Amino acid sequence: MGHIQHDTVVITTSDCRPGGLPDIESFRAALPEEYRPLIIGPVPAPLNGYVSYVFLPEGSKTGWGAAQEASDYRAEFAALFNHRYDDGSTHDDVVHLTYGDDHRSEHTSPAAHYLNEGH
Repeated sequence: MGHIQHDTVVITTSDCRPGGLPDIESFRAALPEEYRPLIIGPVPAPLNGYVSYVFLPEGSKTGWGAAQEASDYRAEFAALFNHRYDDGSTHDDVVHLTYGDDHRSEHTSPAAHYLNEGH
């Protein structure tokens, strides 16, 4: 059965990251058509060369095949931003955000965590 829980990946990186920015257009084109509009970006910040991307929720319930499929696509998307320097630092801030679930009265605030900890 499952419940609604919106899962989103938000990424902010720098346009001066080694190797340049990932090829988001190719990634988007490889997705099934219904998922393509869920990726927004690149959105350049007006200062300091930051660039942001978002992979929006697909709207399915937990436990549905579509929820797992979308979760796999979000993981692949996040993996595009996995550059590390020798010291472990990175330009890539990759955050998983969950919110708006059916149990909002129990979870009164969105939950967020870095997918690329260690920077």
